[in-house]
Amino acid sequence: MIAPLPLKTLLSRGMRRKCPRCGQGDLFSRWAKLREHCPACGLKYLENQGDLWAFILFADRVIFMVPLIVVFLVGRGAESIWPYVFGTVLAVGLIITFPHRMGISVALDYRVRTHSAEASGTVSGPDR
Repeated sequence: MIAPLPLKTLLSRGMRRKCPRCGQGDLFSRWAKLREHCPACGLKYLENQGDLWAFILFADRVIFMVPLIVVFLVGRGAESIWPYVFGTVLAVGLIITFPHRMGISVALDYRVRTHSAEASGTVSGPDR
C-alpha cells in the first residue's frame, strides 16, 4: 500500500501546477486548460466534471472576496479612491493566480479521493 502524501507536498505541487501524485506532469496544456490525465504517470485529474467547484469557490471567497467586501464596506467616504485601487489590485490578482488556485484545487481533490479510497478499502484503476 502506498503511503499518503503529506498535505504540504500536495499543495506545493498544486501551486507549481504539477501532478499531485508524481509531481512531474503538467496540469495544464495551456494557461488554464486542464489536461485530462497526467502525461508522466497517467493519473486522471478529475473523476467527475465539476469536482473542483467547492475548492475553487472556497479559495476565491477567502482569499479575494472577503477582503474586497471589507474594503468597500469600511471605505472612508465617497471621495476616497483607495477602495477602488485595492479592489482593482485584488481583481487582477484573481485573474493572474487562477491556474495556481486551480492547481491547488486539483491537489486537494486528489487528497480527498485518495483518503476516501483508503478509508473504504477500494483502489481505482488509473489513480493507483
